[in-house]
Amino acid sequence: MQRIMNCLLVATGIAGLGAGQTFEVASVRISEPFRQGTEGSRRGDIKTTPDTVTMRDIGLTSVIIWAYNISPYQIANAPGRDSERYDIVAKAAAPATVDVMRRMMQALLLERFKLSVHRETRQLSAYALVEAKGGHKLLKADLVEGAGIESDPGTWILRGKATTLDRLARYLSDPLRMPVTDMTGLKGRYNFILDITDFVPRQPVAGEPPPDPVAIFQAALPKQLGLKLEARRLPVEIVVIDHFDKVPVEQ
Repeated sequence: MQRIMNCLLVATGIAGLGAGQTFEVASVRISEPFRQGTEGSRRGDIKTTPDTVTMRDIGLTSVIIWAYNISPYQIANAPGRDSERYDIVAKAAAPATVDVMRRMMQALLLERFKLSVHRETRQLSAYALVEAKGGHKLLKADLVEGAGIESDPGTWILRGKATTLDRLARYLSDPLRMPVTDMTGLKGRYNFILDITDFVPRQPVAGEPPPDPVAIFQAALPKQLGLKLEARRLPVEIVVIDHFDKVPVEQ
């Protein structure tokens, strides 16, 4: 009975996405480093072009986080760190936005991994991203799609390229180890540079605790972007994983 219910959930989920919301072709395989029993880089990689998503050596949790556009702190019952890793190459029939390809990836997870999820809203300790006194210092971008947020290799510099403030909030949740919610009220896309070099101790001192990322971003955000973080109890949407198959269906 449970298997029948899972199949119904898969069929209903895919149908609900509508025509044109699935990839034309897709390859999903367990990655070679995992098959060989070696660790490899184990860092994973996700790249997008106007019609293709390519994921290499990536865990299922990271795929779900990307597909549902959430932070690592908005997922429950996630696969463990020791679970399999995958290579996924999925191509759309025509150029599509990243948001559309995320929905296509949800359909692919339903189809190949028999993934079923539900959403819950929980009251959690979190940070609200809001405007600082004097207002924001962001540059409005005219593009409807951008590269998002990138970090310069070997530096402490973040570059926002036609990105949303919601995306910045999710990016900050990782170093802050807590959900971050965009409550600026600022819509559209923006360009910005956030350089936290001067806020990070250059030489660690033996016996002293590592630098506090909260203190670093609390100092840098108001000065450079005109934004700040406020600690609050907030309603946070959580994606709860109900079922998934470790071995994907190959087509």
